[in-house]
Amino acid sequence: MSASANNMVLRPAARLTGLKPYRAGRAYGDGGLRLDANEGPSTPETWLDCLRSLDAQAVRRYPDANALERRIAACLGIAAERVVVTAGGDDAIDRVCRVMLEPGRSLVLHTPTFVMIERGARLAGASVLGVPWMGGQFPLAQFSASIGADTGLVALVSPNNPTGAVIDVCDMERIARAAFEVGALVLVDLAYVEFADADPTPALLGMDNVVMARTFSKAFGLAGMRVGYAVASEEVAGWLRTVGGPYPVSAPGLALAGMALERRMDTDYLSRVRYEREKLVASVRGRGVEAIRSQANFVLMRVDANRLADLGIIVRAFAGELALWSRITLPGDDREFARLMDAVEGVCNG
Repeated sequence: MSASANNMVLRPAARLTGLKPYRAGRAYGDGGLRLDANEGPSTPETWLDCLRSLDAQAVRRYPDANALERRIAACLGIAAERVVVTAGGDDAIDRVCRVMLEPGRSLVLHTPTFVMIERGARLAGASVLGVPWMGGQFPLAQFSASIGADTGLVALVSPNNPTGAVIDVCDMERIARAAFEVGALVLVDLAYVEFADADPTPALLGMDNVVMARTFSKAFGLAGMRVGYAVASEEVAGWLRTVGGPYPVSAPGLALAGMALERRMDTDYLSRVRYEREKLVASVRGRGVEAIRSQANFVLMRVDANRLADLGIIVRAFAGELALWSRITLPGDDREFARLMDAVEGVCNG
């Protein structure tokens, strides 16, 4: 007898209530200049040579991330057991949520921020407490006061997505100490840190209740490979391995990430992005448009995403509290940036 004949109603877990599939936000099609996803530079042809050199065994066999974990650890000067390679930074975030959150526990985070963190908490059955922060000075006192006995996880994103604002490392350390007092872990998402003025990683490596999530998707330009990693204490790293799949990253992804570490990122591209964000913010503020000063590879400003799309510039539009804002990825390219500036100035003037 079929389920429909029985009038059976399938009931998903309560943690799915109110959640919908994640949407990348490309509401305007694939045409035009795509500046909506904060993707990095084009992959150099020399990096692609490592893919061409892969033999049949690398495709046939299950991939082994140990070599990449050792290389990342060597760059950081830590034991390889403290590095966990994941399927992009999203996978690292999801694992942290599953390790530390459950019904009866809560996540403390600043808002707005990367949506996958709250999603991971909800899917773990936890409650979420948000502290408003749209840029400028981080609300340390209010944020620290929100950490309580039921807090299982605290999340910090710096530079923050979607604002590009940063949190001072001293504030991160104070928050980590407050979280330690209640047995909570601190997730520090550093997806865009290569574009920032400072990297808090060295200072945070000595804090046992801090997990840093990193990615090869942004500054290295490998978003299509889905390679990220978490850096944690050996104990916490073991927990992250326990809740993850056995082979999260493909052999081609591991090979390209290894090549990226060997060849290193394009510093000229990073410098170009920093120049573009300063020029873009100065230009729109000079026209009376609100824009948040960023240390990432994007700028959040009050411009109409639909009007930019009509001019062939695809940017990230939002709903809810950010409904009037657009997040614009900086292309890191002279010709594309000139095209972007023409469009933004036209919208601001019109």
